[in-house]
Amino acid sequence: MELTKELLKQKPLILAFDTSCDDTSVALLRGREVISSELSSQTELHSEFGGVVPDLARRLHEENIEEVYNRALNNNPGMINNIDYIAVTYGPGLAIDLEVGIKYAKELSLRYSKPFVPVNHMEGHLFSSLLLNSKGNGLVNDDNLVDAFPALGLLMSGKHTEIVYVKEPGVYEKLGQTLDDAAGEAFDKVGRVLNLGYPGGPVVTEFAKKGTSGVITFTTPMKNSSDLNFSYSGLKTAALYKSIELREKGIPEREWIYDFCRGFLDAVIDSVVIKLSKAIEQNPEVKTVFVGGGVFNSEEILRRVGTTVRSYNLNYYYPEIEYRSDNAAMIGISAYFNILDKKYLTDKKDIEKLDREPRLSL
Repeated sequence: MELTKELLKQKPLILAFDTSCDDTSVALLRGREVISSELSSQTELHSEFGGVVPDLARRLHEENIEEVYNRALNNNPGMINNIDYIAVTYGPGLAIDLEVGIKYAKELSLRYSKPFVPVNHMEGHLFSSLLLNSKGNGLVNDDNLVDAFPALGLLMSGKHTEIVYVKEPGVYEKLGQTLDDAAGEAFDKVGRVLNLGYPGGPVVTEFAKKGTSGVITFTTPMKNSSDLNFSYSGLKTAALYKSIELREKGIPEREWIYDFCRGFLDAVIDSVVIKLSKAIEQNPEVKTVFVGGGVFNSEEILRRVGTTVRSYNLNYYYPEIEYRSDNAAMIGISAYFNILDKKYLTDKKDIEKLDREPRLSL
């Protein structure tokens, strides 16, 4: 679908749901503009288990989704009649958790005869930087958006680290992906190694600010590979062995933990910059780089990637901080482009048949 200014004049009212992991999220959008974005977080409850427990997450989604839905509609039940489209994440994600949002969204779609938009969660991350506030303000106006493609998408989340070639919305080619652990997953696992709790990633990146580069170093993953793939399993293992080595020497953690986190973060950033630079150089027609995913909650990663992108004189589009982790607003923006491309369901049998796809890919 080629975007045009005329096409972008369409401003449907979209109700979007996301229950792909451990947050229950519902958002209301007018085109690209976020009217409301509500979320019920489960992080604190899962932290005692050291990670997300899918069955617990499912039960909490079931308990919370009605309340979050009502908040998104400003506790105005009649608002549902004004909705033009209902969208929901159908993959990738945790299977039994995806089911909750899909079931709820389907019921609304069928009860109120609203077109149904199944959304790829990763496409949501890809376009999260294109969200506007309720006044229509944001990083990317319609003129810039029309001229943004072809583009590259760098997506970094708990389960995904990948580079995607975006010819236009809806037309994608995956250029590189993680061969094992994703970056976000590796951050959390290292956080556990260091007894930093769950999620460990934010603490690792915060501790790295107090560390000094070069004191404790790790080999940059896939540094010399010719492809655009990522791998963080080896880095995670190296971090485990280094922590064991330091503890066996009897060195107090307070004397090395900041430099340890600094070295780990440096290795991750270097790996990303190397692969992204290769992707840009191999695709000289690209005009823009989009980034998305919870790993970009790290302002340092966001900034270092931005410095790399701008060194090639490309547009650099990144989401506001509230839209970097999983949220329904990003599902709404993805739904918007699908609606413009007429990719939605209206037939009752098609809607009922739509099922979760936990391993869905772009």
